[in-house]
Amino acid sequence: MASTTHDIGSPSVRTGARSRTRFLVRRALLHVGVVSAAVVAVVSISTGGLNAGTRSAAKPPATPMPSATTTQPPPVPPYPIEDETITLVDPSRNTPPRGNVPGASGRVLVTAIRRPVGPTGPMPLVVFAHGWNSNPTVYEPLLDAWAEAGYLVAAPVFPDSANTLPGSPISNYPDQAIDLSFVITSLLGGLAGPIDPTRIAVAGHSDGGTDVALLALNPLYADHRVSAYLSLSGEIPSGVAGTWGDSAPGALLVTVGTNDEYGLLPRSTQVFATARVTAKVMLQVAGGDHLSMYIGSSPEAVALRAETVRFLNAALGLGAATTAQLVSALDPPGEPSIEVSSS
Repeated sequence: MASTTHDIGSPSVRTGARSRTRFLVRRALLHVGVVSAAVVAVVSISTGGLNAGTRSAAKPPATPMPSATTTQPPPVPPYPIEDETITLVDPSRNTPPRGNVPGASGRVLVTAIRRPVGPTGPMPLVVFAHGWNSNPTVYEPLLDAWAEAGYLVAAPVFPDSANTLPGSPISNYPDQAIDLSFVITSLLGGLAGPIDPTRIAVAGHSDGGTDVALLALNPLYADHRVSAYLSLSGEIPSGVAGTWGDSAPGALLVTVGTNDEYGLLPRSTQVFATARVTAKVMLQVAGGDHLSMYIGSSPEAVALRAETVRFLNAALGLGAATTAQLVSALDPPGEPSIEVSSS
């Protein structure tokens, strides 16, 4: 098996110093559904995170070294966070043209990593899909909420729909759904830290929420390694083949605002109604919009992020969660504007 050299430094801990080392990471093989391809991973380190100005993980106060008779309590959330950037390349699929920018062979996924500092052992994984004409930086408050709660978070920049790349963003739900599975496969070997393969979630907003709907509802894109799905203001896309609503293992959370400016309230509701998963719950935010209710600083946004953490804790806890357990974990929410329902 061929190997590839990676430049990797000490991750950008929000409270720590930075150093550089070099090591070799072996090339792994991907097998997701009908796709089987070599994984090429080039690891680089962010020097300030995606958006240093909005970081919410503060440096914990210094504590003296415990004496021989003192037992140090284990760390608890909210954890400090490390930022890292890795680049994953899937050579088996192509990137389509973006307007006047021609397509390319392979798919390059520059992936932001949020790693909690403090938990020991394998970590639960959340792979996040950003929306159309956007990128993971926009969602830093949401990604940080999950990482601070103890989840390793991976957020790829999609070569089709990101607004940080040359050309015009396009929608490409099928390939982006496969990208999420590709990232899971790439990280299971420990590239970004030890992962618990029994506790994996996929989450996405807007077009990213639609990517998640493909994984949860369409058997052509099913990934049974996933135990929890978060479709945030997503929909069932038109023109994508497959039998929608097929039963899938795992738990589903659908969220949407009643004042979504793109009219996604009925379409997100359709995602929830169509899904025949093991357990599901829906959150409607009265007066909620398309984006700021997830990333803003309002009490409603803070409460909604907390609800997504509660969902992850329930869905990825020991054993398969039931709908009743999900509702119990989320209800009552932290704000009266958030309505929890199971039907």
